Amino acid sequence: MKIALFIPCLVNHFYPEIARDTLELLEKLGHGVSYTQGQTCCGQLMTNSGCLDQARSSVEALGKALLKEPCDAVVAPAASCVVAARENLERLTSFEDFHSLAGKIFELTEFLHDIAPLDHPLKPLRKTVSLQMSCHGLRQLGLGTASELVVARPVNKLQALLSRIPELTITQPSRDECCGFGGTFSVDERDISGKMANDKVADHLATGAEAIVGYDPSCLMSLGGVVSRKGIPLEVMHFSALLNQVT
Repeated sequence: MKIALFIPCLVNHFYPEIARDTLELLEKLGHGVSYTQGQTCCGQLMTNSGCLDQARSSVEALGKALLKEPCDAVVAPAASCVVAARENLERLTSFEDFHSLAGKIFELTEFLHDIAPLDHPLKPLRKTVSLQMSCHGLRQLGLGTASELVVARPVNKLQALLSRIPELTITQPSRDECCGFGGTFSVDERDISGKMANDKVADHLATGAEAIVGYDPSCLMSLGGVVSRKGIPLEVMHFSALLNQVT
């Protein structure tokens, strides 16, 4: 497929390795990948703070950048930014091409699970990982079944992808509570956010895993901060790094 890569601000400025791993992974899987210049924020922080005019301006610039080259899909390695981009393109803009674009934006997990299913042979990896199933991905993108729901056949798309890696052991906390980041919540309610992040790291540590693996860089940044400050022996990594390593 012809893919336009959408690299959100957080990835661009703090985790360029996630962008690199995503690009390399998609190319290894046989997709044609392009990146258009002029990409801006999806508007998430602005909408979180009620600044809709600023969010509209930002997402319109993002839409114009992504429309520069025809593509089959737009793929981003950040669940919350995908949710914001889709919602803001649809509700804050009146340009029909932006509305159509919103329907072509996919988070990397859902792209590899639903749109272009991963069927590439993967190398074995002896590692135990704990899945960070972040809120936006669970409750707005349907990447998994939230733990507060009781269903006969729960879904976990991240686990389904990673379970294709031979010898990888996958675990996760029993509850998928928020890590405490929550966009501007981590700024406005710093103490509560910090307590939530500490609790979440403790839950992951209790699984016996060597690494926390997730699909949302903002949540991984929150957890990684706790791990780094406390010297906790846990890796914190985006799942694109894991798949790129074994593909």
